[in-house]
Amino acid sequence: MKLPDWLLENNIGMCSCGCSGKRSKQNFIEKTLFDLSKLIRDAVFSEQTANKPGLLQALDPRAKLIGFACFLLTVSLVHNPLLLVLAYFGLIILAALSHVSLARFLKRVWLVVPLFTGIMLLPALFNWVRPGTALVTLWDFAHSLSLGPFHFPSTLAITRQGLKGNILMILRVGSSVSLAVLLTLTTRWTDLLKALRVFFVPKVFVMTMEMTYRYIFVLLSSVEEMFFARKARMIGAGDLKENRRFIAASMGTLFGKSQAMSEEVYASMLARGYTGEVRSISRFRLTFWDWAAIVLALLLSMFLFVADKAMGGVLP
Repeated sequence: MKLPDWLLENNIGMCSCGCSGKRSKQNFIEKTLFDLSKLIRDAVFSEQTANKPGLLQALDPRAKLIGFACFLLTVSLVHNPLLLVLAYFGLIILAALSHVSLARFLKRVWLVVPLFTGIMLLPALFNWVRPGTALVTLWDFAHSLSLGPFHFPSTLAITRQGLKGNILMILRVGSSVSLAVLLTLTTRWTDLLKALRVFFVPKVFVMTMEMTYRYIFVLLSSVEEMFFARKARMIGAGDLKENRRFIAASMGTLFGKSQAMSEEVYASMLARGYTGEVRSISRFRLTFWDWAAIVLALLLSMFLFVADKAMGGVLP
């Protein structure tokens, strides 16, 4: 018996790319599991970077905190964008010397800063919010506009003052976030919390951050187990209504688990002698290079501040 020709074809019902002609959307369970694994990979990457033999990793956490705090204060006071760009290039060099992946470092900062900060600062570009010298006129209404007690000019334009202010703010936020990211990437979390406690940060604040960081991964493991169990019992993508019901039930279950776990953890901490103070086995010792790093950070901060005053602190 001869088979029909259509049964012998390899790409029946498929388009030229080899798919069935219609690309199916990723299942929400697979997407959730992928996002969970990505979050855990990022945390592992941070710990691995902190354990590398880099420039910043070799410094005492207290010295790094002092130096980064000086830079953070200086960045918030500098008004000249050229100096901020120069300081940011210095951070990139520092990250490279600390064996931090520049691709991930830049991605962590500049995929977030332009999105959120840019959206917040977008209205300040226009003369209706920040009057000034018009650079680009977007619309001419031929007459002034009024909306209740508010009065607007007859033209909608991007102003020079608004553009300068937005550039300055984006550079400040980008540099500040880069400082925070670089500090957390090159310092182990427990050492960073202990250093904060040395500088008299309230112990309740430090303890809350430590417990949050530690047990968020326990909750992630619980979520992962719930979604894996759901996926193992599913055939196909599942009904949309049923998927929503599962998500709602999972949220309630996870809340109950987290509450029960918090009570159990606190009871075990009290049984082991917890008094409200964070304890760590790490021992800090300031060396010559730590003091040199602190002095250098202070000198560079003073240089940026004095240079900003000398240059007038404005865009050309």
